[in-house]
Amino acid sequence: MVSKVKLTLSLREDIVRRAKSRLALDGRTLSEVVEEFLSVYDEIGFLDELCQKLSIEKRFYTSAEVEADRPRGPGAEKVIREVRDERSKRLS
Repeated sequence: MVSKVKLTLSLREDIVRRAKSRLALDGRTLSEVVEEFLSVYDEIGFLDELCQKLSIEKRFYTSAEVEADRPRGPGAEKVIREVRDERSKRLS
């Protein structure tokens, strides 16, 4: 198990209150969401590099856009496998 550290943040009270209320409905904690955000933030450099290598635009897409633009066929499977393998190497 990965060890955890205690962290003190200064955030707007109204934002924290609303976030905690919504997260409670989802059965999640603020700590889980902050950790998830920091993990994503840490991956942004990797994603920027990946976009550059694949010559694709760097922007966020909705799930509908992703589904509509998803590559199809055997070539897509190869690209996805390469991306996953590269990410796995970086995380090791």
